[in-house]
Amino acid sequence: MSTPCALIVDPYSTGVLFAGYLRSRGFRCIAVQSGPNLVDSLLRTYRGTDFEALIAHTGDLDALMAQLAGYDIRCVLPGNESAVELADALGARLGVRGNDPATTRIRRNKFDMIERITGAGLHAARQKLVTTEDEAGDWAQAHGRWPIVIKPLDSASTDNVHVCHSEADVRDGFQRIVHSRNLCGLQNTRALVQSYLDGLEYVVNTVSRDGRHYICDILESRKRSLNGSPLIYDFYRLLPPQGDVQDQLSRYIIGVLDALEIRNGGGHAEIRMTSQGPALIEIAARAMGPLDSTTTIAHGTGHDQAELIVDAVTEGAMFERLVGSSYAMQKHAMVVYLPSTVDGILGELPILKHLDGLPSLKSYQLIPKIGGQIQRTLDLTSVLAK
Repeated sequence: MSTPCALIVDPYSTGVLFAGYLRSRGFRCIAVQSGPNLVDSLLRTYRGTDFEALIAHTGDLDALMAQLAGYDIRCVLPGNESAVELADALGARLGVRGNDPATTRIRRNKFDMIERITGAGLHAARQKLVTTEDEAGDWAQAHGRWPIVIKPLDSASTDNVHVCHSEADVRDGFQRIVHSRNLCGLQNTRALVQSYLDGLEYVVNTVSRDGRHYICDILESRKRSLNGSPLIYDFYRLLPPQGDVQDQLSRYIIGVLDALEIRNGGGHAEIRMTSQGPALIEIAARAMGPLDSTTTIAHGTGHDQAELIVDAVTEGAMFERLVGSSYAMQKHAMVVYLPSTVDGILGELPILKHLDGLPSLKSYQLIPKIGGQIQRTLDLTSVLAK
């Protein structure tokens, strides 16, 4: 009998954790890179020693399937946002647990995502998909309430998200978006304008198996204004599973998961608690990023979302024990991000000795190494440390 194999598409960011959990369950691991234009901040997290092979997808699914023919593949996982579409397609072709590729679009295209959940009766932002600067400016003026948000259709990590206070801001944001590639390596050709959602922001992380869902953590999410951006990540803080806000979020996220047909694997949702109740900003059908975030939160809950995802798409023993219950908040846990306010070369950081001495610190990771290039933080890919 052949040893079962697991396929991890784009095993970057949190996706690097899957191979260890899979290998401990007796799986051989194969990596697939979904395309040639992924950003360096993803590629540099790759751990080649975890994999027996790395296969580059050229866009020809039949050719890729032919390269995989010699492997006994039992599961397919998306390691990053860039992997979701290909992972759905491969999972269906291989006949393993996954999400329907016929509905991948509503899980990747943020316009279609919001249209689907509002069609299901769930509260969300007003919005318009725009292909020209004039369309964006006209919608903003017609909407008549500021600020508004303009962002790419299918990126992540607050990439090119602009909070606009004037029509000029909207037009400038549109031009910045359509003259750039997103974090998945795709050229932006359109943009999404949306009403601004008031209220505090929360993250709800989930794991699903055959249409049943488990909420593995609820986090307070804080961003702050810095370097001209109002959306610089500050911290995630684990919350107890119950409470007025948490109960509303829990009911809401189950509706979102069902509406978007996230039946298997991870979910990472950003939700605003508005004056009208929870409203989805967006959800990703994958684990929370960046790297080590799920592991940090696991110190508080006793389980890592990445491990639960692996379990849910394989034998499911852990999932079956947990589904139908709430997670336990065993300890306080936070993920804190340290931004940079300057461009240049990273020198010695004496503060690291202080961090090393903190009993509450579990780990930290410098994104650029000492001597490496740093830049002013504008999104989650350019933080100094976490």
